[in-house]
Amino acid sequence: MKKIVDDSILDIVPFTYGFVYAKKEVDESGNARAAFYSYNAQSKKVEAVRRTGYLHTKFGENFEKIVGSVQNFIFCDAVLLQSGECVVLTSDSRMYVFDTEGNTEWEENLCYRESPVKGLSADEDCIWFVVPDKNSIVRFSTSAQKVYTRIGGNETTTFDDPVGVTKSGPFLYISCAKSKKIRKIDMQTYSIKDYRVFDEPVYKFFKVLGKEYVLLKSGFYML
Repeated sequence: MKKIVDDSILDIVPFTYGFVYAKKEVDESGNARAAFYSYNAQSKKVEAVRRTGYLHTKFGENFEKIVGSVQNFIFCDAVLLQSGECVVLTSDSRMYVFDTEGNTEWEENLCYRESPVKGLSADEDCIWFVVPDKNSIVRFSTSAQKVYTRIGGNETTTFDDPVGVTKSGPFLYISCAKSKKIRKIDMQTYSIKDYRVFDEPVYKFFKVLGKEYVLLKSGFYML
């Protein structure tokens, strides 16, 4: 593994040719602040970017309207659906759905069986999220506002503290913090197996241009 960012990382947002990220830095006066960077997966170069560049990548072209509604734009997850809508899930499980103009279509505190949810991954016009307390992952329709699929549960050992989900092609990759592993689900057969196992908690996984990246407790790595 190659470390790209240390454990000061706050947020990572993949895009077609790499990812942008926010990390904690301390200025000359000793004050902490968030700094924003872009990583090019082709050239493997890191460059500082403006706050607006990070926001545009994360929320789309209507980021100014969306950020005005969400407020804490770093500590939240955001995905763009096939319809062009933007779905945002905050750290306290409040979900927002914004239309193609950046206007709020609906918002609510989203829980699954009274448990908070986290992590987002787009699946056409639906989303996947995880339910850590229930050891489950859920496919949810934002238009119908209903659950379509649930995998896992407290009565099974399929997942152990799932904290992140990524859909890539016909597969789902579930980051499980407590068990320190990524589990892979084949959505055609629903078979589930270990994909990667680590020596520390794993929080996020995604692929860009054929390369795999993972956020662990110690930092962010290219596998």
